[in-house]
Amino acid sequence: MKEMTVPIQFYATEEDNKLLYERAQRMGVSKSEVLRDLIRGSKLVEAPPADYPLLIRELRAVGNNLNQTLVIAKANGILNIPDLRKEILELRELEKKISSQFEPK
Repeated sequence: MKEMTVPIQFYATEEDNKLLYERAQRMGVSKSEVLRDLIRGSKLVEAPPADYPLLIRELRAVGNNLNQTLVIAKANGILNIPDLRKEILELRELEKKISSQFEPK
């Protein structure tokens, strides 16, 4: 990490300071880090909820269960394979969408 040696001071309104504080709280970083990210042109994203890893793990478990069901169905020829495959693909797309909401661009 680079050593920060240049102090920068500027004035803001109470409302702007409050907004900066709230954004920093939602992102889980300091106000200075929010400002540095803005200067660098980074996309600001809020910190994921505490249960986010659990949600992703559950989505993956459901996807794995669907995949196992598909394998059994294919072997026995009982279930509608195209429909199950479609559901698995939609589940994977949902997982990607959820993950992309919290990844910096």
